[in-house]
Amino acid sequence: MTFYQELISEAIGVSDLKVIDEVEDLMRNVIFHSALNWQSREQLVQGAIEAKQVLDLM
Repeated sequence: MTFYQELISEAIGVSDLKVIDEVEDLMRNVIFHSALNWQSREQLVQGAIEAKQVLDLM
C-alpha cells in the first residue's frame, strides 16, 4: 500500500483497497479539491473520515 492508502486505512478502519481508493479519490476531488501532498497528517486523517462519510451517503 502507498503512504496515503495506509493512512486512510488506519483513519477509517477499513482494509478493502476498493474502498480505500474511492476514499482517496474523494479526498482529492471533493474534500480538498487538490493534491494531498500539501496537507498535514491531521488534515489527511480528517479528510479521510469526511470522505468515508460522503462515500457512505452515496
